[in-house]
Amino acid sequence: FGSRFFSNQLPAMMFTSKVQPGPNAAPNGPRGVVCPAIAKSAVEGIASLQIVPLETPKTLEKSDVRISVRAASLNFPELLMLQNKYQFKPPVPFVLCSEGAGIVSEVGAAVTKVKVGDRVWFTSGTNGGAAEEAVVDQRVVFPLPDKLSFSQGAGYWMGYSTGYHALVHRGHLKKGEWLLVTGAAGGMGMAAVQLGKALGARVIAAASSDEKLEVCKKIGADAVVNYSKEKLKDAVGKITGGEFCDVIYEPVGGDIFDQCVRCVATKGYARLLVVGFAGGRIPQMPANMALIKGFDLVGVRMGAQFGIEPNLMGDTVRDLEELVATTGLAPYVEAEFPLERAKEAFTLMEQRKVIGKCCITFGPQSKM
Repeated sequence: FGSRFFSNQLPAMMFTSKVQPGPNAAPNGPRGVVCPAIAKSAVEGIASLQIVPLETPKTLEKSDVRISVRAASLNFPELLMLQNKYQFKPPVPFVLCSEGAGIVSEVGAAVTKVKVGDRVWFTSGTNGGAAEEAVVDQRVVFPLPDKLSFSQGAGYWMGYSTGYHALVHRGHLKKGEWLLVTGAAGGMGMAAVQLGKALGARVIAAASSDEKLEVCKKIGADAVVNYSKEKLKDAVGKITGGEFCDVIYEPVGGDIFDQCVRCVATKGYARLLVVGFAGGRIPQMPANMALIKGFDLVGVRMGAQFGIEPNLMGDTVRDLEELVATTGLAPYVEAEFPLERAKEAFTLMEQRKVIGKCCITFGPQSKM
């Protein structure tokens, strides 16, 4: 996907789309899903979302790429941004979503990476993806493989880059190790399940319903656990023959994290990866548990770390490119909503009913 363009450059999180709300938006200009003000809750924030015309640059800077967007992927941080609870806080009003895919419609004078007519995926900082048009620097635009739909391309980067950074850079996952993934039916969790299998691990997918776990089986999980029906420790102990897990990918937090502390490998040297707190409660762990069980508690901060180590981002793009080519990695997209139904898309995510990825589509429907 052209990873050399990241070498010694600022990370993708810095390159927000230049198509944003503003007083000079033309009535017939490209529309986007806009958060007009900070809300007290995710539900209130979703209800307040607006679909409005946006300001777009009339002329491009030399490294800019103008994209006719076909799909934007939803991620959990958007719900936090609506409430000003995310660590990166875009000024309001702002366009939602941080990743998308579409067709190049114009390029700046110095752009060599893509050309007009190319199918591409792109990142857009913390916001700006959910719009009919995006204008971003060529360093965050990448060719979209023919086998991926626009929605799959839109849902590619956040899940796979976080998963790869967690499992490889932070978790040092090895072939044959036991990997437990919680929240395994969400976009981030499914990416971790797929990556774990591609890296040769024995993967246990844990989620809250049998319906979600059936999909996890289809994408390659070796075993599944419904933690709404049974305790993780009991189920994982049975599956692993009492060995428990070498690496745990944990984006849920709360009670699920508390149970994961008791699922680390009995032989020691396990890595419990703290990825997020989608369940709401930030857990607190007694420090003696790490001493008694001999495991590492490892924080995963993909965006921030790529900012500190830009070359690491380039390496990740390259390594994921190789995995896509050799293993057929592709995001699982369950739901697609047209722009006019964007609130329904965010509501589905807020209610935790999404399996895999949920996308907003623009123009002609993306192929699946």
